[in-house]
Amino acid sequence: MVGGFFVSLRQIFGIMRHLLYIVAVVAVLMGGCAEKKSPLDAEARDSGMRAAAALVAVDHTDTMAMERAVMDAKAKQSKYALQRDSAAVRAFDEAFHAYLKQKDKPLYHSIFPEHEKQR
Repeated sequence: MVGGFFVSLRQIFGIMRHLLYIVAVVAVLMGGCAEKKSPLDAEARDSGMRAAAALVAVDHTDTMAMERAVMDAKAKQSKYALQRDSAAVRAFDEAFHAYLKQKDKPLYHSIFPEHEKQR
């Protein structure tokens, strides 16, 4: 009975060791994929900045024009999403957020309220 307990405990530790190796390999592979750049990175950043500039330029009291500018920005971003280029989508979003935050903080915080606490 006692010998059976130690065998199963040894098996459990062997399984745990293999799982630890698998988790380590997956973590290394995921880390290598995280920083991929897209060939469309520069284009996406430029497009994101231009979309944000167009939004900032709109009269903020004209809600229909604001909505149209937001929809145009989303359409430009979706170009990269449809190509399944997540790095370009991320580049577009980062540029859009950065430009909007720099040029019109109140608008930035009204569109992205989750960033309100980062003021």
